[in-house]
Amino acid sequence: MKFAIVSGGTGGHIYPGIAIAEEIKRRYPQAEILFLGSEDGLEKDLISRAGYAIELIRARALLRTLSYKAISAPFISMIGYFQARSILKRFFPQALISTGGYVSLPAVLAAKTCSIPIYIHEQNVLPGFTNRLFRKWAKKVFLSFEASAQFMQGTVVGNPVRREIIVLDREKARANLGVANHEMAVTVIGGSQGSRRINEVMVSALSLIGQNHLKILHVVGTRDIALVDKWLGNRKYPFYQRIGYVYNMAEALAASDLVISRAGATAIAEFLARGIPMVLVPFPFSAEGHQELNAKVVAEAGAGIIIKDADLTAHKIISVLERKHLDLNKMRINCSKLARPNAAEDIVNAIV
Repeated sequence: MKFAIVSGGTGGHIYPGIAIAEEIKRRYPQAEILFLGSEDGLEKDLISRAGYAIELIRARALLRTLSYKAISAPFISMIGYFQARSILKRFFPQALISTGGYVSLPAVLAAKTCSIPIYIHEQNVLPGFTNRLFRKWAKKVFLSFEASAQFMQGTVVGNPVRREIIVLDREKARANLGVANHEMAVTVIGGSQGSRRINEVMVSALSLIGQNHLKILHVVGTRDIALVDKWLGNRKYPFYQRIGYVYNMAEALAASDLVISRAGATAIAEFLARGIPMVLVPFPFSAEGHQELNAKVVAEAGAGIIIKDADLTAHKIISVLERKHLDLNKMRINCSKLARPNAAEDIVNAIV
C-alpha cells in the first residue's frame, strides 16, 4: 500500500498532510508514504522532523503582479511537473493526496497524466486557486467548513489535526512550561512565518500589563527574532517568553487558555480541537481575503472574536488579557461544537 501526499509552502498546508499520514500509518503500519514538496517551503524541515520521506520539486506561486517571479512561475512549475511525474512513475502510489499550496499544481498535474487517483483537501473557507483548478479531476474533494460548499462541491470532514495536538495531557504540558494552576496561559502566534504587526503590538503592550497571573508564550517567527529582541532591549518580564518557532506546538496549545493569532485555517482547526478560545487578527493581505472568511466562521459560532489588523493596539491586547467582554467558558463549549477531531480518520476511510 503506497500513498503520495503533496503538501508545501506554509505549515497550514503541511500539517494537515502530516495528520493524514499519521492516520494512514496508525491504521496500516506497513504502508509506504512519500511526500512531495517544494524546494523553498517549510516542508523539507517539518516533514523530515515528522519522520516521513520527502522528495523536492521545483514550484513557484502563480503571482498576479508583473515581475520576474510571475513571468518565470509557469516555466518553473513545468520543470516541477516533469520532476513529479518521474517520482510518481517510480513510486507509483495508489493515490495522490493534495493539501494545497503552489507545489500541488505540478504534482497534481503529474498524477493526472500518470492515471493516479487524486484526492484534494481544502483547509480554508474560500478554496485556493489550485484546488479550484483541479477539483474536477479529483476522485473526492474534502472540505473543512460547511461554508466552503458555496464555492466548491465536496464532502465536509473538517481539517485534519495531528494526533498529538488532540491527546496531549493539559496538566503535564502546563507543568513542563512552568504554568501554575492559577495562571492564565496565552499563546500569541502570527502563523508559521510570524506576523510583524502582531509582534510589534504585543511587545508594546508588555509594559502595560500589571497582572501577575499570566504566562505569555509569544511565537514571533524566525524572521523577526532579532527585531523583537531589539524592541525588548534589556527589559525582562517574568510572565513573558518569546520564541522563534515552536516545533512542539502540541504542548503550547495543550497548556493554553487563550490564543491570539492570525486566522489560518489549520491553526484554527488545532485551536478548535483543543477547545481554546481565540482572538483572531486576520492577515489583511491574505489571498482573496480567505483569513477573514475563516475568522468569520469562528466568530459566528461564538468560539472566538475578531480584531481587524488596523484596529490592533496595545490597549486592545490589554483588554483581551483582562478578559473584558470575553466569556472563556462559553467560548470553549462553542469550540467543541465546531471542532471535527476525526477529520483525518474520515479522509482515510474515504480513500481506502
